[in-house]
Amino acid sequence: MRVLLDTHALLWAARAPHRLGAQARWLIEQSATERLVSAASCWELGIKFAEGRLPEADALLADWPGLIDRLMAVELAVGSAHALLAPRLEWDHADPFDRILAAQAITEKAALLSLDAAFDSVPELERLW
Repeated sequence: MRVLLDTHALLWAARAPHRLGAQARWLIEQSATERLVSAASCWELGIKFAEGRLPEADALLADWPGLIDRLMAVELAVGSAHALLAPRLEWDHADPFDRILAAQAITEKAALLSLDAAFDSVPELERLW
């Protein structure tokens, strides 16, 4: 299975795995799971850290490549296909990070690992937790 970690799932996988849903934790732990981490999550963590809203992100950002390696994940760049789909999603949700993650999951045919039920309003998207 192919999964894209939402930013909070990435943060919890790295710092507090007990906060992950049972299915999300199981999928992350399975060697057969292809784990994707979006460059947009790095950007989101950086912005929240810079604003003082997420001080614990500093250590993750300082070792971003190591984090990707420890999760045995593949970093997913934001490409034009993602950027073109994100604003076209029929979804009453303005958060640009959520929109790009949804677009990436759809485009890359990956389930999104997220606690956020707001993603359930995107019919093309499979959210797991």
